Amino acid sequence: MTTPIPRQRRPYRFAAMAVQCHWCKARPGQLCTNQRGAIARRRDVHSARQIDWVRVMSIRCPERICQAAPNQPCTLTPDVHHARITAALTPTTKP
Repeated sequence: MTTPIPRQRRPYRFAAMAVQCHWCKARPGQLCTNQRGAIARRRDVHSARQIDWVRVMSIRCPERICQAAPNQPCTLTPDVHHARITAALTPTTKP
């Protein structure tokens, strides 16, 4: 019988912290800050980051070992897979 892989880190304060903020450039796992990067936002994240998070969670994870359904967290990791973020944030030219 196999045992589940233990989580290496605690869950993020806000789920959207799993993606990078394109407004303040906060890396995944870091709180959003003001434009100067001096003051961390403690109550929420930027709306741009929240929108990116919703977009990431709306697609199926393309990782072959994961294949998490839309609106479901990725398996085997406390974060979302990098391939899922890349697939969600890549612009498409389909009509």
